[in-house]
Amino acid sequence: MIFQIVTHFPSRYTSYLETGLPAKAYQKGLFQVEIARLRDFAGNEKDIKEDSNSNENKHVDSPPYGGGPGMVLQVGPVDRAIQSFPHSFPVILFTPRGKRLTQSYVRKFFSLSKGYTLVCGYFEGVDERIALYLTDYQVSLGDFVLGSGDLPALCFMESLTRLLPDYMGSKISLDSESMEEDGCIEHPHYTRPPMYRGWKVPEVLLSGNHQAIQEWRNLHKQKIASS
Repeated sequence: MIFQIVTHFPSRYTSYLETGLPAKAYQKGLFQVEIARLRDFAGNEKDIKEDSNSNENKHVDSPPYGGGPGMVLQVGPVDRAIQSFPHSFPVILFTPRGKRLTQSYVRKFFSLSKGYTLVCGYFEGVDERIALYLTDYQVSLGDFVLGSGDLPALCFMESLTRLLPDYMGSKISLDSESMEEDGCIEHPHYTRPPMYRGWKVPEVLLSGNHQAIQEWRNLHKQKIASS
């Protein structure tokens, strides 16, 4: 799987790819990451000729037309960044207006394409023409606001890559996780010691009775709340 990422901060992805399971999977070649740094696409001669007042040769953001607080990510740098990639994958914009990302939606994306171009917004938002003309999907992590699209992009990337064969090391680990089994959040977990500060592990988990343990786990699953 290949991820082509339009970002203001490439180092955020470098750090991610150097630690934990993502690092191991990346080193094994299970997925690839291509980065387009927005600042490298800040304006060109054609844009400047079309708008003599343009500052695109210096910035990737501008004040919004009509006034208002904050700065808005310009369409030109994003368009040129997308065009610079070698693959024409579906383009995803992370925005609070997007469809909520769920595990079933993740699995849809996983089966839909072998790669995605991820556009990370910044500042007050993005020029609406990015959403209208450059984007195939708009995705949201939830009803809250972040300072950039990098965290949603990283979440999206991990949610897909961990479905790749050999990523988890054990298929059983993946199949039994939350959201993967009957639309439920999995049961609670406990480990050593059996007693800590008076807090006990449920006796059934120490019993060795596998049928009873499975019944306890089934009982303590939680259905995912619908939104």
